[in-house]
Amino acid sequence: MDIYIYFPKRFFTEEQLNKFKGHNLYFSSIKNTELSDNKRFFQKDPFILAVDPTYLKGVWEALPAEKLKKMTGLKALCLTTTSYSWINGKELAKSGAILTNTPNKCTEAVAEFAVYMMFSLLRKLPLIVKNKWEMDYDNFPNEETTGLTAGILGLGKIGKRIAEVCKAMGMKVVYWNRSKKEAPFEPLDIDSFFGKTDVVFNTLATSPELRGFINKKLISKLKPSSLIISTSDTHIFDEPFILEQVEKGKLGGFAFESFPKKISHYKGNVMVFPEQAYFTTGALKNTARIVTETILSILKGTPINVVN
Repeated sequence: MDIYIYFPKRFFTEEQLNKFKGHNLYFSSIKNTELSDNKRFFQKDPFILAVDPTYLKGVWEALPAEKLKKMTGLKALCLTTTSYSWINGKELAKSGAILTNTPNKCTEAVAEFAVYMMFSLLRKLPLIVKNKWEMDYDNFPNEETTGLTAGILGLGKIGKRIAEVCKAMGMKVVYWNRSKKEAPFEPLDIDSFFGKTDVVFNTLATSPELRGFINKKLISKLKPSSLIISTSDTHIFDEPFILEQVEKGKLGGFAFESFPKKISHYKGNVMVFPEQAYFTTGALKNTARIVTETILSILKGTPINVVN
């Protein structure tokens, strides 16, 4: 089997690589790669493709359904990301191809970064940056976490870890989840959640049915001082409305990750990070391990981490 991996080879151990003996393994970590340039992907012979979108031209838009349809030999598309909403899994399934993700690879990394994002807003870092690194003591009041309520949207592994860290800092923790969870935190219905939360942490993967779920009505329930932190994609939110509310002073701040966008593109307390929450050495080694296990399971006919 031909296996193409768009992810740095250096994070794979020799033991992991040796498990692919008998198969043709091809690595690439060249940025801005155009997959359409590789004619092999459009031949009928079966192959497995593992991709980190940050190495692809178009990043999250690199693999639209129409391109995948032309890859008639594609047996499995293995994502190095936890998120899989950027791929049309249903269309992929129609062609008989498996879609997998890489779950639980970066729980600690992302949880820590989410808390860091919160502090960047509490300490008015975006405003200081846009003020040429000068502190304005009259207009940039900093805030502490003491007495604030952290609201976790999606109590999965990352959401739970964020909740644990926030609780350890003395914050009250509430959460909303689509299914019931056994957890030492207060569950709330969605309206109460937005009415009581000071810092919203979004960890939900945006499945098609959740796009636009957090609408103007829910966002308007937040306090004028409330912050929104998103370590997932922002398609779940009415993002233009959030940015408008922050600019008008009707929301305390918004922090998210974006590949092309910058802090300077926005007014108010809006912090834009490059897509780095997952990017620690430990998380990248975990990614290589899980990708190895996933591909081997596909080769054995017992695929794991299937999401379509």
